[in-house]
Amino acid sequence: MIKIKIYNPVAGKNRISFMGFLMLKDVLKDYSIEITESDDYDYAFLGADDILDKGKVLQESIEYGLENCSKITGDYFIFDGSDSTSLMGAYEILEQSNAKFLFKNQLLKNREDYKKPTSFNKWFFKDGSDLDLGYDITEENWKKIKLSGWNLGYFMGDQFRPTTQKWHPICTDKTIVLCAIFQANHPPSKDHFAENGSYYTNHRLGAWNVIGDNPGYSYVKDRLPFQEYINTLYRSRMSLSPFGMGEVCYRDFEVFELGVVMIKPSMDIVNTTPNPYIPDETYIPVDLDWEDLNETVLKMLDKPDKLQYLVENSRKVYDEIYSAHNFCKYWYDFFSSLSDIENE
Repeated sequence: MIKIKIYNPVAGKNRISFMGFLMLKDVLKDYSIEITESDDYDYAFLGADDILDKGKVLQESIEYGLENCSKITGDYFIFDGSDSTSLMGAYEILEQSNAKFLFKNQLLKNREDYKKPTSFNKWFFKDGSDLDLGYDITEENWKKIKLSGWNLGYFMGDQFRPTTQKWHPICTDKTIVLCAIFQANHPPSKDHFAENGSYYTNHRLGAWNVIGDNPGYSYVKDRLPFQEYINTLYRSRMSLSPFGMGEVCYRDFEVFELGVVMIKPSMDIVNTTPNPYIPDETYIPVDLDWEDLNETVLKMLDKPDKLQYLVENSRKVYDEIYSAHNFCKYWYDFFSSLSDIENE
């Protein structure tokens, strides 16, 4: 039995990383993994709240994380449950501490893609910020950076989505071609004292700007009360799901649930587990700059059978890859791969 102690499991961003372990701690025992509060553990887990402080300048945040890591006795893993593939601040902790591994919910597939400096190390924000970062990751350190086996598709609020998920009957009276309702203007915000909200805003407003006033199809973009938004989304054939502060968002799974086809900037360079993003099988990819958006929407309108297939297949894929067993097995396999673990 592998014994895991999770420090501050529900504090801030830690909750996103550790929710699966807490929700499924009884099930994990069947996979030889025990979550313990005792100091008699095999591995300690530290989350983002304990290794990152985005209210400090970056170097001070790194020092904060290193100090907290230095207090841990024995082997430990660090988790960055932030929304994106960015390694900002977390890679420095991995590089300068004794952490065995760094776990992320999303990663870029290739370490070479981390080299080019981009705003906050977010490839989709491009460059030009006060905090452009790139990482020349060594092969040794790349082997220490792992996916967590967990992402937003697993939960909604405090519920474990795979056990509560109910697919809505597909609407037979879809009167709207494209639902483009989302928050576009991000309120002022900063990471490590560097302004970041405008990059979010520019990406999302870019979609609206490309759609324009007369794209040749019906669309809705005005913000609505939540239930009206859900009703509108339900009556839409397609929905835009732009990036926000990260690549994966709750809307991705709302469209699956409501039987709507997702249009999203291509996720081809992004890796996450489980991975529901299969181009032209579970979603329709478009350019990051939205240049092909209108063309793509109009093209899909001429393919009603393809739209129906995408709705049905996205649900089928979700049901296959999101489960308590898959999460627990992911971690069982990970621990089994470690050289210092004896298989029982």
